[in-house]
Amino acid sequence: MPTTQIIIIAIFIVVAFSFSFLYAKFFSNKGYTKEDLDNRIKNMSEQEITDFYTTEFKDYMKQLNGKKAIAASCLFHAPDNKEHMKNGFKNFLYGLLTLGMVKFKTVYVATPLILAEDGLHVIELDKQEEVKNHYIVENERLAEAKIFPCDNENARKQLGANASFFTLSVPSDSGVKELQLCTEFYPTQEKYMLYSFNKKLIAAAAGRYFLKKLGEAFTNLQVKF
Repeated sequence: MPTTQIIIIAIFIVVAFSFSFLYAKFFSNKGYTKEDLDNRIKNMSEQEITDFYTTEFKDYMKQLNGKKAIAASCLFHAPDNKEHMKNGFKNFLYGLLTLGMVKFKTVYVATPLILAEDGLHVIELDKQEEVKNHYIVENERLAEAKIFPCDNENARKQLGANASFFTLSVPSDSGVKELQLCTEFYPTQEKYMLYSFNKKLIAAAAGRYFLKKLGEAFTNLQVKF
């Protein structure tokens, strides 16, 4: 592949990622201080939070089979610049194999997490956002689980100082599963970027509410943020 093409691809990916980062940053704080944002997030009502995640996950609530939902969030993943470049280069190579007839794009989808009376429902989606796998971390497993804070420098740059990140470590028959969590309800980078300022506040409240309810149900999973 010509060096010029590689350089053009790299520049395009960096510019696209930088634009999305700046867009998200601009609409995420609007000049408010960390304390201002914390107060606005805390003032969100439980009804607003419930309405938000019920609307966002309306197609997936049926997976509970009548079990009562307690709170909901998303498995956290925020791709960094390196990942965007890697995927862009890979997609370009796939396109070359079709002589440019087909354009490839990496599609990120959310992984809904719904805390219900029977445990934590993890719902994996395909590229069409249809359910491809659904498993439950039972209450007995959650009672044995551990949670600890983790640092995510790339994600913090996108979400700001108000965000906190955690790893939920859950024992299973096949070993320990680790689920990445965040104080923000963050479906995908692309979707979150398009949230309005007020919707991001509700998303922040929903993410915190999820962690709060998880800690109330299981004292071993209480966290501070």
